[in-house]
Amino acid sequence: MAKTSKQIQGDIYGMLTGSKLDEQTSGEVYRAGMRPRDSRKEDVVVIFTAGLADQIQTGVVTVHIYVPDIDPYGNGVLVEDGERLEEVEILAQEWVDSLTAGVSCYKFKLQQTICTEEAEGINQHYVVVCLKYEYYDGKN
Repeated sequence: MAKTSKQIQGDIYGMLTGSKLDEQTSGEVYRAGMRPRDSRKEDVVVIFTAGLADQIQTGVVTVHIYVPDIDPYGNGVLVEDGERLEEVEILAQEWVDSLTAGVSCYKFKLQQTICTEEAEGINQHYVVVCLKYEYYDGKN
């Protein structure tokens, strides 16, 4: 039986919750649209991006990991925390590498290189993880 977008989002949310990535960031794991607007923590947000319901269900789920900007010179000018973002990118890659068929009915691979983007207007940057998935319900 095919899964809905919310079910898939929930599965990825479950794989993130309690993971090393979750434990080593200061915030919480959220579904898309649930992150507090004024959060200044390293929150992880799961976004269902696209899906095709075929015999083998496929699609893309995106994970954003927010990191607040810093004021390294104490002059009020905020810049990306490049050192921390690099650490978070590595943690994200380790999490992706842990997603084997042995832990779920999904097969994952990166759709693009893990990278960092600016979250305009909120003085934060976020690490972007785009995961392609194949879902096997065990009945095929």
